[in-house]
Amino acid sequence: MSSSSTAPTSTPSLPSSSSTETYTTLLTHLSPQTPIVLEIEILPPSFSPTILTSGLSIGIPRPLLVSSFLHTRSIFLSYITQNPLNSQNDHGKREGSGKGRIASQKEALDATLLILLFDAGYISALNLRKRWLNSLRNASTRCNDGTGKQQQKVAVEEAVHREMIWLESLVTSPLFRHAKSSTLWAHRLWVVRTFLTSEMVMKGRGFVREGEEEGKDEGRWCAFVGRELDIVMRAGERHPGNYHAWNYAREVVRLFVILSTRNGCKEREDDAIEAAWRQWIELVHRWCFGHPRDMSGWAFLSFLLDQHVRFTEHGGKGMNGDVFRRTQEFKGKLKWEGECVEWFLRSASRFQIGINNE
Repeated sequence: MSSSSTAPTSTPSLPSSSSTETYTTLLTHLSPQTPIVLEIEILPPSFSPTILTSGLSIGIPRPLLVSSFLHTRSIFLSYITQNPLNSQNDHGKREGSGKGRIASQKEALDATLLILLFDAGYISALNLRKRWLNSLRNASTRCNDGTGKQQQKVAVEEAVHREMIWLESLVTSPLFRHAKSSTLWAHRLWVVRTFLTSEMVMKGRGFVREGEEEGKDEGRWCAFVGRELDIVMRAGERHPGNYHAWNYAREVVRLFVILSTRNGCKEREDDAIEAAWRQWIELVHRWCFGHPRDMSGWAFLSFLLDQHVRFTEHGGKGMNGDVFRRTQEFKGKLKWEGECVEWFLRSASRFQIGINNE
């Protein structure tokens, strides 16, 4: 857990028989009323069976997580077995016929938070979340009442906001598999593709609302890409060689290029967008200098330089040439012999990404 000025506090340990109380306590910590990025860490069994919190950091002893997972999974399966294809909102509680109470959709969705914390590759949990988000979007599309439609849009925006925040918490926390989970990154990309390009999109976190005044959308897209690159770089520090995270970044950049081209940004030669490209390249380049043995980062930097030249129609050669020269200087000053830096210098010339060898 990262250090914080806030003194650690602990939640009293719960008896093993009180799996429901343990689950409820964990859910309260992991799903605050106001969504916020958390740093979650699974503590070894040698720690006392208490949940430790310090600021936005949470430490969960593994025995507590395991017992909660078993309880959570039973809730999830109770809902899924009775609603295998259900995509409608169902916040009520129903009684099974002789098999105990069947969990509601909200209970099942809450359960997926702990399931994914325990197992980042639990695809069924993510599929339920996809169906839920789609159901909210479809309900908003079908609504004809003005006030009701606006309320539905707000519900979609809030749901997407929570989804992106929770996923960010998972992929940037010091967890064993989550930072490099192809399943989690694929789900995040699905959320971006599905809602970034729809009429109902989230405000405040880089998602844009179509039809707004010309010029504003591009700035929000740029801010969104910058934030996603920051998340990917943090995930890359958690798990070196994080190709799943960097591949996600590639798709986000490609989506930005498509949307910007569709809006005519290339023709307008927007200075703000050019500044954003330069900022992204600088951020990734600095990250690569800090992790010179990580091929995944250098490969993405090569891709980013290539996309910059293509987007600006060769206008980015000056920036790319500067990156090339600074990388050569880095190699020379440190007498660096690592394969990753050498590969980047070769690929920059081979693929002609705007580098002039003088």
